[in-house]
Amino acid sequence: MIVVHDLPELLVITQPDHARLAAALLSLWIRDGLPDHPRRENLLLATREHDNGWRETDAAPRYDAVGQRPFDFASFPNSNRLEIWQRGIERFSRERPYVALLIAHHAESLFRHSSVAPDGWQEYVGVLEDYRQEWFERAAIDQEILDQDYPFLQTADFLSLAVCDRWRETIDTGLVRASVADTALRLSPFPLAGATTLQVPCRRIPNRPYRGDADLGGELATALWSELAVHVVPGPAEP
Repeated sequence: MIVVHDLPELLVITQPDHARLAAALLSLWIRDGLPDHPRRENLLLATREHDNGWRETDAAPRYDAVGQRPFDFASFPNSNRLEIWQRGIERFSRERPYVALLIAHHAESLFRHSSVAPDGWQEYVGVLEDYRQEWFERAAIDQEILDQDYPFLQTADFLSLAVCDRWRETIDTGLVRASVADTALRLSPFPLAGATTLQVPCRRIPNRPYRGDADLGGELATALWSELAVHVVPGPAEP
């Protein structure tokens, strides 16, 4: 989950809903050859599903006993992360090998130089190698094509995270520069046909100490679902 201090409450957004926002952004992209991209459908699907392994985890959120608040995607225990990524990758391995490749590549990019790689990740990377060549052959692509396509998923993921998690720093994905002001996502050069507003499902719960998983689960179960309006607008001109 994404958990944002939005006093006097906590704003909670599930990882799959963040991913759907990323895909919605990418579906409106008119730059960088994406409208006529031969693998556009798979890129949009992989972007929408890149966090699908969190679906079960976010359905039964856990609380952090130290902070007495919900775990978010960044603080979630490493010992339980591997099954999330296994589930997310392997869910598409049979029917959509290119989607599985993109999600696996995304995970490897996240954890390649990270101190928060899931426990057992390196061993799992070895297991993935046994499947990757088969997926490449079935998808009729190679590593070079995967490397060329991945920045679309990576960019959409960063943009969605930036606005959902209220990042303060300006980011440069290589395709676009972005900054966040409240719920406005400012992009330059602007990659859409025009400014737009997208909706992200969310819940708000009291910003208080929680006593355990049951206490947190009860609060979330009774919280009303609403939608966070994300305004996507042109940003400042490039220097």
